[in-house]
Amino acid sequence: MIPRTSDPQATPARPPRRQPPDVRREQILDAAERVLVERGLATTTMADVAEAAAVAKGTVYLYFESKAELLAGLRARYFERFAALLGDPPDPARVANATAARVERLVAASFDFALANHALHHVLFHEAGFGEADAFARVRVVMAELVEAGRASGEIEVADPDLATEFLLHGLHGVLVAAVHHPRTRRREVAGVTELICRVLGVRT
Repeated sequence: MIPRTSDPQATPARPPRRQPPDVRREQILDAAERVLVERGLATTTMADVAEAAAVAKGTVYLYFESKAELLAGLRARYFERFAALLGDPPDPARVANATAARVERLVAASFDFALANHALHHVLFHEAGFGEADAFARVRVVMAELVEAGRASGEIEVADPDLATEFLLHGLHGVLVAAVHHPRTRRREVAGVTELICRVLGVRT
C-alpha cells in the first residue's frame, strides 16, 4: 500500500539509487551550485552537497575527489554553458555585416549570462581566488577570433589586433560589472555596447 503524505511513516521522495554516471554527475553539480550560492564557499562542505543531491557522501567523492575538484567541475560547466550561448559564428558569405552580427551576439550573450549567473560567478571566482583573467579566457578567445575574422573580410582595420582585443575585452567586462550592480534595460545595454565596439573597430552597424 502506498502511504499518504499525511502518514507519519512516509519518507521524502528521493532520486533513484541507480543513475547513469553523466546524470549523477550533473545532479551533484546542480546540488553544489545551489548550496554554494546559498551558503558561500567557506561554509559549504562535501557533506552539504551530498545532502542537497540526496546521495551518500561517498558517492560525491566517486565523482569529485575534493572540494577543489568539485569547483573545477563547476567552472568547466560554467564555461561550457557560456560557449553554448555564443553558438557558431555567422557565415560572412551569407550574412551582411557579419562582424556587427557577431559583436551583437557576443554582447548579448555576455550580458544575459552575467546577470543570470552573477552569484555563482562570485563564488567560483572571487571567493575561490580564481582570477578574472581565467574567468574571461573564453570571451578573450571569441573576441580575438572576431577581430581576426573581421580583418580577413575587410570589415575591420586595426593596426594592433591584440591591443584591440584587450581594450574591448576590458571595456566589456567593466560594463558587465556595472550592469550587475546597476541594472539597465537589456535592449539599451546590448545596443549601446554593440555600437561602441563597432565604432572602435570601424564596423558599420
